[in-house]
Amino acid sequence: MNTSDAAEKMLTTGSFYTAQTLGAEFGVSARVASGWLYNIRTCKKYGVIETPIPNRKVKVISINGKSKTLSQLQSLALMMKRPKLLEATWQQD
Repeated sequence: MNTSDAAEKMLTTGSFYTAQTLGAEFGVSARVASGWLYNIRTCKKYGVIETPIPNRKVKVISINGKSKTLSQLQSLALMMKRPKLLEATWQQD
């Protein structure tokens, strides 16, 4: 798991996340998830909405300017839901 995976998941769900909720989602510590959230908030690659401190929550609204996940874009291009067989063999760079 890494920052990109976390951002994709956040974009997919469209929800606000704290370090605790993101950590619980991925089964990692809140400290690791906090690092991912910091990277997401500070990197120009990600478009985010964040609430003020304390209890900051972050919502990803775009990644590299796209507001749909890679899986959603592929489904749109195929004009059907992407088959599970293809999802297992594809790896993101």
